[in-house]
Amino acid sequence: MSIMQSVQDAIKEAMKNKDILRLETLRMVKAALLLKEKSVAREEEMPDSEAIQALRGEIRKRKESIEVFKQVGKDEEVAKLEKEIAIIEEFLPKQLSREEVTERVKKYLEEHPDINHPGKLTGIMKKELGELVDGKILNEICTELISKKM
Repeated sequence: MSIMQSVQDAIKEAMKNKDILRLETLRMVKAALLLKEKSVAREEEMPDSEAIQALRGEIRKRKESIEVFKQVGKDEEVAKLEKEIAIIEEFLPKQLSREEVTERVKKYLEEHPDINHPGKLTGIMKKELGELVDGKILNEICTELISKKM
């Protein structure tokens, strides 16, 4: 089942359960997915890889808003956005933990000791790990490990 179909099914379930926050969040997610889908002329349904990008974008927006709301002391808004992020993450593939990513990057560095630039390492590892890792976390880990290596 595609991510779009999963979101649609979750919307129906939230309507039945009268879960307002979940329903509103899922409707926003559906809108973001539809915008992404309509941004490119296509005959078939949008692939899940593009849907994942759209969902990650929605999470990124909410995380940025959380930072702003924390600075101005709006704790209710922070809590609401954190709940929205949790709802959106249900539709994303399971992410590797920071420790798992660190181990994989260390192993790759052992096999390829000639790599000495964090950007190059991040690019290679992103291709290898794909959607299993957040790019920002991967970049932090790669930069940290390259700086220790030097």
